[in-house]
Amino acid sequence: MEKEIALEARNIKKTFPGVVALKNINLVFRVGEVHALIGENGAGKSTLMNILSGVFPPDEGSEILYHGEKITLNGPREAGKYGIVMIHQENSLVQNLTVYENIFLGHFEKKGLFINKEEMIRVAGELLKRLNISNISPKALVKNLSSSEKQLIEIAKAISVNPSTIIMDEPTASLTVKETETLMGIVRQLKREGAAIVFISHHLEELFEISDVISVLRDGEYIGTYPVEKMTVNSLVSLMVGRALKQGVGEKTQEEIMRRRSSLAKPAVLEVNGMSCPGKVENASFLLHKGEILGFAGLVGAGRSKLMELIYGYTKPSSGSMKINGKAVKFSSPKDAIKAGIGMLTEDRKVTGILKLHSVQDNINIAVWRKLKNEILLDGQKEKENAEKYISAVNVKTPTRHARISTLSGGNQQKALFGRMLSIRPRILILDEPTHGIDVGAKDEIYSIINNLAEEGVSILLISSELPELISLSHRIIVMYEGKINGRLEFEEFSQVKILNYASNVND
Repeated sequence: MEKEIALEARNIKKTFPGVVALKNINLVFRVGEVHALIGENGAGKSTLMNILSGVFPPDEGSEILYHGEKITLNGPREAGKYGIVMIHQENSLVQNLTVYENIFLGHFEKKGLFINKEEMIRVAGELLKRLNISNISPKALVKNLSSSEKQLIEIAKAISVNPSTIIMDEPTASLTVKETETLMGIVRQLKREGAAIVFISHHLEELFEISDVISVLRDGEYIGTYPVEKMTVNSLVSLMVGRALKQGVGEKTQEEIMRRRSSLAKPAVLEVNGMSCPGKVENASFLLHKGEILGFAGLVGAGRSKLMELIYGYTKPSSGSMKINGKAVKFSSPKDAIKAGIGMLTEDRKVTGILKLHSVQDNINIAVWRKLKNEILLDGQKEKENAEKYISAVNVKTPTRHARISTLSGGNQQKALFGRMLSIRPRILILDEPTHGIDVGAKDEIYSIINNLAEEGVSILLISSELPELISLSHRIIVMYEGKINGRLEFEEFSQVKILNYASNVND
């Protein structure tokens, strides 16, 4: 007997200027069921979920039913009255408020006529403990948290209202393996309690662990809904993109070992010595060779991103030094780093990446505007050529180069930022979670770009929380733990177990 339908989408249509995002989508989400929703970036997943959670209104003729009753959602607050909440891929936390204030924003606990601050702190602490993140203080300012910590706070915020329908848009994208396991346990518990859960993820393997059914969208259209036990990763990929993927971890053949070792025989282009930042990074030293992809692994808070910020000039180190091609350098800002030939793709594209109100063209060209000038003014033809070159190079799906970047899917925004980095022709490229929020098809393209850059002599510092990705791309891997370099692995030593042991400070 089929379970009761909690939420139903009927003939959902949505059109944005120049883009038909959804075409007559019909889906049902049932009580006590985990319903996965997959598709490439731009397939319409997030748009559909934003409609079902009240963020966007659908076009005329669309219907949303809650337990069989037709409803109209005039915003997320109204959706919340029906127990529908959404955990967004991009965090929507208020940066200058505390963790507990964000969790209870909109439904503050009151003591008589007054807000019960102590009770909110207590309940927030219990929620964080339930999520196995009790190391985050309820009183901490959100702006001081890492991207993955913010994602966990988003999850705590959603669970705090005891929702009946929970939409999770890429909830594990910034989480470590341990944090993902914790989240999966919470999802199972919510399912047992009768919640209807919509789970969007590009990590197809985890969908087989957690889902009951999987629905596929492609180019704004509904392809089908399938029982998870009847599907495989390959069959899902075929439904999503219609082609096989090349990604994966290759065997450690002698040929592959020699290929990855070859970069280590080339000159060191970057030398980092004793780099430190109090409480974040301690005495980090390493060499990066020409054409090498040097991977950085570690759990949340291990200091990987902070180390990259020190190298790029975002933050000034308390001690330590750097050399580029044997010459000592000191950066006061990222502008200095760019002049020295270093580019950086940051972890959080929403906060430190995209220019939301500007076009795709402007977002790609901003790093090289000086080169696109004709004497004093910008040369329109040069702007067009540069933008189109990198839109094509990284396969940004956009109706036009003039489209506002905020109208694109998260993955296409990320690819546009990748195009920006390529446009400066860097000698050293820092990639902090470069495939965060990228679908399986686009990942292959990004992997090819990264490998091609290395073969062309660009040296890459790569942070990734996806261990198969890190292993498949890196020539060597450095593992950090609590701000320190805790392990160094040559290619022939790579294994997920070894990396996790170093990342957790556990002996083999």
